[in-house]
Amino acid sequence: MIDFLSNPSWVGPQIDFLLFLQNFRISFPEIIDKFFLSITIFGEFWLPTLVCAIVYWCIDFRAGVYLFSLESFNILLAHLFKMIACVYRPWVLDSQVQPSKLAVPFAKGYSFPSGHSAMSSSVLGGVAYLVRKNKLFCTFLICLILMIGFSRLWLGVHTPQDVVVGLSIGLVLVFAVNGLINWAEKDKNRYLYLLGGINIVAILALIYICYLGTYRIDYISGELLVNPLKQKYVTAVVYGYALGLVNGSFLCRRFFPFEPKEVSIKRRVTRGIVGAIGIILLLKFILEPIIMKALDLRISIFLMFLLGILVTLIYPIIFKSFGNRKIKLL
Repeated sequence: MIDFLSNPSWVGPQIDFLLFLQNFRISFPEIIDKFFLSITIFGEFWLPTLVCAIVYWCIDFRAGVYLFSLESFNILLAHLFKMIACVYRPWVLDSQVQPSKLAVPFAKGYSFPSGHSAMSSSVLGGVAYLVRKNKLFCTFLICLILMIGFSRLWLGVHTPQDVVVGLSIGLVLVFAVNGLINWAEKDKNRYLYLLGGINIVAILALIYICYLGTYRIDYISGELLVNPLKQKYVTAVVYGYALGLVNGSFLCRRFFPFEPKEVSIKRRVTRGIVGAIGIILLLKFILEPIIMKALDLRISIFLMFLLGILVTLIYPIIFKSFGNRKIKLL
């Protein structure tokens, strides 16, 4: 646990900035909060998964591997930082901060770094890097990333420190992961070497988080601020999901490569619609409600790992097989 991140000398000016924004927010109608809350959906992991998947299945396979790698690395890194730092939300650091009531139910757990900022700058930043020659679209994506970061400040659920570090994680990953993918592309077996290293590091990080890390146990009015057991559970589950995505995409790239442009636009559109509906139904309406019931940790990790494998490996094998048989459905 790193205490210096919560030191008043760091927090004071940031709280002043949040209070400055708060004075504006409370004078604006609630619809502004709803707007910024809707913007943050681009920083949640299920929507970035859809973006990565559509690129992966329907537009450019290699670019999709890059984006899924960004999403996976971001999940692994940002959640590790959260569990090491154990920084509380702004309204805990200073009671003067009054976050938007609309945002509080979606701002559970530790605050540093901002997961929404990290996720959006990773995935949307990766898309911006891929389309960097299209200046207008690239500028739009960068503005959207910055707006997502600002929305976390406006809603009062993160400090500037949280957002800046979150954005920085994404920015670093955009270039670092691009270098790793370029290295792996020179010899497809390198995907297997890289995958082995990722799995080992992720498992070691998970062992630290679940068994070696020390966490605060603080109460306010008899209520536990953050339940470390729940946070360890959530972290382990999302680690399972991230490992499913990266294992599936790397194995597919190595053993079951495909080229989306080899099939008709109609078939690619159908493939994308069917897959997207499947992700939404599985993640938002089936797996998420089940996992939120706090099942046995091993079952939850397996389910989320399986979802990542389904998206990046099993579904491509299915539609590739159908394509080879010239079945009109796909």
